[in-house]
Amino acid sequence: MADTEPPQHVTGVAAQVWRDVVAAHPKPGTLDSRRLEAYCYAVDHLRRAHQALSEEGLTVEDARGQVVKNPALAAAKDAQEQIRRWGAEFAPPHPPRRRRGTMYDATTASITAADHLNDGKYRGACEAVKTLAWLIDEAQRAGIEALQKTAFGAIPAYLKGCADLQITPAALPEDAARPKRRGEGRLKALRGGLASASG
Repeated sequence: MADTEPPQHVTGVAAQVWRDVVAAHPKPGTLDSRRLEAYCYAVDHLRRAHQALSEEGLTVEDARGQVVKNPALAAAKDAQEQIRRWGAEFAPPHPPRRRRGTMYDATTASITAADHLNDGKYRGACEAVKTLAWLIDEAQRAGIEALQKTAFGAIPAYLKGCADLQITPAALPEDAARPKRRGEGRLKALRGGLASASG
């Protein structure tokens, strides 16, 4: 378990890296202090190597006066490898990228069109419903098994959220609720035309 403050022997850049990691991690109490210390020193070594390369260049003279590669190159490569090894464990979490989808787009359009939701006090509830719509879109992309799971979780919660926000009509209009029979629209128009002609 890693404490908020680093151990006394961890100082300088490594100590600051420790504080940054602990502050950004959602569950700092789960961090392994020894692994975190190794990561902090790897970052410290990498920064020192880069500074040496910046000040001395890629090549330096050795004890015999011969031009050789700067040892900081090897140090930087080793530090980068260690950071790559530990980085996924201690890097700040990234929120999932929200992609567009039919449910999310339709829900956003409905919320935008609802004048009664313009008040800022509904913003959180609107975002929650949009998140559920996004989860349903992601389930559709993942396949039938993921979509079946949403039928018992995200979809009912989404429908309830829409009802609470009053962006789902309680009933369809009478014309829309009754399915039209084949040719009914054409017959109705014809009857309307005949009535106008007879008038």
